[in-house]
Amino acid sequence: MNRKSVLIIEDEMIHGMLLRSSIENSGYRVLDVISRGEDAVLAAIDHQPDLIISDILLKGPVTGVDAIEQILNHITIPFIFLTAINDSKIMTRAIDTAPSAIINKPYDMKILMETIDSLLKN
Repeated sequence: MNRKSVLIIEDEMIHGMLLRSSIENSGYRVLDVISRGEDAVLAAIDHQPDLIISDILLKGPVTGVDAIEQILNHITIPFIFLTAINDSKIMTRAIDTAPSAIINKPYDMKILMETIDSLLKN
């Protein structure tokens, strides 16, 4: 059986590893947890995961929104934004990318997993 794959873009590695563990325990394959937006763009284009989960803000020059915009210039893929921000300008930019979902941190892992399941089982 070919398991669906997920790419995680998260600059807080502890949070990224928790996500990886939860997603893998649900039967999906996590391609990688990537902290830099530039690296995430290359990985997404090269590996074409079935889903991307990205933090909106990342440390460094390329934000999660920037990375998703660049990825979408090359491939069409569902993605979920995770965020703890409430800046309306950044949120408007994130919404304009047409994410499958935006989930606010802190979030309930059960709700996140239900969202992932609904996107990957279709």
